[in-house]
Amino acid sequence: MKNFLVAFDKCKGSLSATELCNLSEKILSKRFKGSKITKIPLTDGGEGFSQILTESVTGNLLEYDVKDSLGGERNITLGVCEIQDLNLQVARLLKLPEKGKLAIVEMAQAAGLADLTECQRNPWQTSTFGVGQMLRQAALLEVDAILLGIGGSSTNDAGLGAMAALGARFINDQGHTLAFPKPSDWKTVHTVDCSKLMDLPSLYIACDVDNTLLGKNGATSQYGPQKGLPVSQISQFEDEMIKILGKLKSCFPQAMEKSRNKGSGAAGGLGFGLSLSYDVSLLSGFELVSKWFDIKQNIQNADFVITGEGRFDMTSLNGKGPFEILRLASENRVPSLVMAGSVERESIKHVLQNLCGCDIIPFGREDWSLDKNLSLAEECFSKSLSKYNFQSPKFA
Repeated sequence: MKNFLVAFDKCKGSLSATELCNLSEKILSKRFKGSKITKIPLTDGGEGFSQILTESVTGNLLEYDVKDSLGGERNITLGVCEIQDLNLQVARLLKLPEKGKLAIVEMAQAAGLADLTECQRNPWQTSTFGVGQMLRQAALLEVDAILLGIGGSSTNDAGLGAMAALGARFINDQGHTLAFPKPSDWKTVHTVDCSKLMDLPSLYIACDVDNTLLGKNGATSQYGPQKGLPVSQISQFEDEMIKILGKLKSCFPQAMEKSRNKGSGAAGGLGFGLSLSYDVSLLSGFELVSKWFDIKQNIQNADFVITGEGRFDMTSLNGKGPFEILRLASENRVPSLVMAGSVERESIKHVLQNLCGCDIIPFGREDWSLDKNLSLAEECFSKSLSKYNFQSPKFA
């Protein structure tokens, strides 16, 4: 076996996508001396999005201080790259000019759920204000477009915090502007003033979620509980969101209509809020990454493909990177392996019934606690890959 492609997403809480790719390279180089190993760290728009994409095209990472989702200070990095250094497929996907600069912004750096403890998670109190600050900084760099990854968010504020950082004013019934608006403040808002919103270049949002802002399949109902919202408060939160949309109508008559658009509920409605004032385009996160790294061509050039993530389950089959890697490998008759910390049996059954040449193995241990699996993830991963029989996946 001469050519390997390793393309991992992160194992949340333990190993990053880059670390998993590097570990794989180290192990495979020892087992298959002289082999070529191509590494592609995957990103779903969440943690690692900016660094992975920026470094792959030798762009620059710039440091800034912004507000985190609770209003504290946080140091973040903003990626900036030259458009002419991008894969031509990416430039066409984003409809970019031939020359210029692209900023790469990662929402999770300022408003990431993983940065909050269990007791801190409360979407009544979290805001996208820091994300708006990041977008402001990107615009001040005079870039030609902004690419925003919105995975792993802790917020459900319809993007109003970001709008405030960009110049919108949410004024309470005492005539004071809310400095850091969050959903718990919505009931005090009397007037919305958007006359001083700053301009932004074209904004592209990497998003694999098509939920609307409101309703049973909306942001609050579907994602509120995992961000810390008690199920008993879903209805109350939804009512407050409908009321604040009514107050936005004075500036944005189309607010209620836009809340029904597919994807308006992604990241707690961040894209919705930004779309009220700016030229916003939603695009598939995996399609972006696939074109960015020319994944299809890399799969066709490989003798064996290895991918994985922290947990492989039925949600992985809804457009997530590792499953899409499997699907492309199967289509191109390249044998493939998924290595995940834990694997749901139903997902194995589905993959084996619908794809060929695939194998799926967990490298974590069911008899260990989550904390122990996370702390020993590197050791477990290394042992599993070192012992794996590469003759396993077969084609009919």
